Amino acid sequence: MEYAFTTVGDRDGILLSGRCTYEDGNRFHDMMREWDFGASPVVPIDLRFVTFIDSAAIGMLFILANRCSEAGGHIVASGALPHIVRALRRVALDRYIEFR
Repeated sequence: MEYAFTTVGDRDGILLSGRCTYEDGNRFHDMMREWDFGASPVVPIDLRFVTFIDSAAIGMLFILANRCSEAGGHIVASGALPHIVRALRRVALDRYIEFR
């Protein structure tokens, strides 16, 4: 998994790309430490370049969703490939993520 802080839509957000797997745990937590949830509790994520997501990475998105919720926000995901959206909906992440 690679990530970059960039503009997503009309807001500051995060671009994720590649395969999101267990091995990306440290990088994912680094990304969360860099995000200011107090200033930006709504986290726009561009998923158009994510090609694969495993159960560990889905768990990381639950952690991100909890951090957003604690700050009064949520995740706004855009551009996800259909198989990625299906995987996230299958585990009920659509309760915490607004898909666009």
